[in-house]
Amino acid sequence: MGQTKALTLEPRQEQSVMQITAAEIGEEQNVIHLEGDMGAYGKVYSTLIFKFNADRSGGTYTAQGRGFVDENTMLGGAGAGVWKREGSKAYLEEVVNINDGTQNLHRAVMDMMNKTLVLDAYILR
Repeated sequence: MGQTKALTLEPRQEQSVMQITAAEIGEEQNVIHLEGDMGAYGKVYSTLIFKFNADRSGGTYTAQGRGFVDENTMLGGAGAGVWKREGSKAYLEEVVNINDGTQNLHRAVMDMMNKTLVLDAYILR
């Protein structure tokens, strides 16, 4: 079995701030809808589906996103990750595959009081 290369993370783009546009609260999952400008991906619309761990302080989530770079270019992405809640904020980490062949590691802070998600995207591929 071969060795993996050391992981060096470089930003894909500047930090992005997305706005929470809707929240669907459920007993088994919560769904959050977001939109914002994300540099390399243009105007982005995203949906996050959160599942809870036993004490509901964190868990796993999946994500779907569509970015409109210009009138003729749309990118699609899908991700999966983990989250942990501390008060009104949730800390998220996910791996995202984009249909242009790139992959990112996203680290984000979702602030429900301010209806924002601040996201850093790092290059994996």
